[in-house]
Amino acid sequence: MERTGKKYPALRCLSLMLTLSLSFPFAVPGAQKPEGMEEGQWERLQDNVLEYDELALRVEYFNPTILQIIDQVNEGYDTVRENILDYQETANDFLYLQEKAMKEMDFTSAYMYQMNRSIFRSMSSSMIKQEKKRGTTIERSTRQARKGLTSGCQQLMLAYNKMAVNKATLEKQIDLYGQMVAMYETQVQIGMATQTQLLSARASRDAAQTSLTALSDQMESIKSSLLQLAGWDYNSDVVIGTIPPADVSQIDDIDFAADKAIAPKNNYTIINMQNSSPNDADGDGKYENKDYLAKEQGLEQAMQQLSITMDSLYQTLFEKRAALAAAQTAFEAAQLKWDGAVRKYELGMLGQAEYLGEELAYCAAKASYQSADLDMTQAMLNYYWGVNGLGELTE
Repeated sequence: MERTGKKYPALRCLSLMLTLSLSFPFAVPGAQKPEGMEEGQWERLQDNVLEYDELALRVEYFNPTILQIIDQVNEGYDTVRENILDYQETANDFLYLQEKAMKEMDFTSAYMYQMNRSIFRSMSSSMIKQEKKRGTTIERSTRQARKGLTSGCQQLMLAYNKMAVNKATLEKQIDLYGQMVAMYETQVQIGMATQTQLLSARASRDAAQTSLTALSDQMESIKSSLLQLAGWDYNSDVVIGTIPPADVSQIDDIDFAADKAIAPKNNYTIINMQNSSPNDADGDGKYENKDYLAKEQGLEQAMQQLSITMDSLYQTLFEKRAALAAAQTAFEAAQLKWDGAVRKYELGMLGQAEYLGEELAYCAAKASYQSADLDMTQAMLNYYWGVNGLGELTE
């Protein structure tokens, strides 16, 4: 897996998000199907396979951090509902007092009760309007966290799939090197192979096995983190799905100028800088012109840094597309060569050692192609999130 940083902006805040998620219980009892969602889709979200296109919905409806935010918003609106009922009850009390005063010909008191009733009805009406904004408030309150957590899940699933490619390659290598060891053990006995060849095959097999063990441990760690962010227990019996092939045709549809213009308006780091107070350079509790000027200069620098990031992310799209095309060409050539090797081996025109060597080369070319495709998806995701608020500021 490549190191985190500019190529993986979402992963820089991922450990913080995971820590936040770990603060809350992972069981999500009583989760209700959202209105408008088909029953089949809701059931798929809760089966034992986590698909790539389910990540955003798993975060939205099952991530503990998101659920905690929603609970906090709902608690506030529960108070609003209580206030509405109290105001309505008070308004009804004043109506009773008004009618009673009218019967007693106490018009002054009746007028006062009528005014108070109007006030409480108005307050109730205002609260009802506020309550209707509950969904909007939840959406706004969770938007940034949902983006960050969804991006984090995508990064983890990509990392897991890249490791899965390497794992399949290592497993094949162990199998093939094992066959080579068995072959050389026989050939050494009859003088058709050297001890060096046998030792080399054993060393290659053992090295592949060691790498596989380490990689399997890494995959389990990545899987546990992904499951927790997606709202499962870390050790749940859930299968991590594969990443769909990258759709490189989307690159040609990009309006880079428009994306680059909107990216700063979406970027949460820049938004927070705009909404924050200037730094009080003198520490006297008063903001001076130089403080506001420093803030403006900081914003301008941040804009320039994001611009550099966007240029880099956009350029990376074409670099990864070229690398994918080259890997595909190499794989197709390896496929043809492997098909030829299979035919030759079946006809007795190719020895076992050469045959196993060709199979190893074919497996390596296939893994390179699969990895290049995942790298392409990675680049497209980085660009998408760069435009949509999560772009890193170049240091």
